[in-house]
Amino acid sequence: MTEYPPPGQYPSASSGSDPARYPGGGYPPPPPSDYPAPPGEPYRPQGQGRGLAITSLVLGILALLSCPTVLGGVLFGLLGLIFGIIAVVKARRGTAGGGVMAWFGLSLATLGLVAGIAIGVVEGLWVADHGGRTYMDCTKQANGDKAKLQQCADQFRSSLQNTPTRAR
Repeated sequence: MTEYPPPGQYPSASSGSDPARYPGGGYPPPPPSDYPAPPGEPYRPQGQGRGLAITSLVLGILALLSCPTVLGGVLFGLLGLIFGIIAVVKARRGTAGGGVMAWFGLSLATLGLVAGIAIGVVEGLWVADHGGRTYMDCTKQANGDKAKLQQCADQFRSSLQNTPTRAR
């Protein structure tokens, strides 16, 4: 244990210190500014960012919320998946923080991506079954004739409008 001199008897910087021992004016250097990690939490040096994990989480939430638009679910899901994988790898190496947040972002992005693809497939099959194939065949046979293309579009529109719905 270090013993301190009684109050009022501290040596001055010029008289009681060894300048060779502390060349910057006779005083020892200040202690490092990093505080220790709280109990139960692994040591994380200051400067480890959680930006990738936060980005993954935000993109995962956006993917899940926008999956009915298909494009939003797939786009945000892919970006969230990429950022999530990078964030998880960096967190496992110890070079970044936010490992749990990265896993949640990765999970939400995956759910949004899968839901967006599934909704897109269901919508595509529904359109194909309700006049989509007929419309494609009609436009191929029209060979660029504007009047025939308009007739194809009108037939497709009427087939969609006449689609029966289930009674609830």
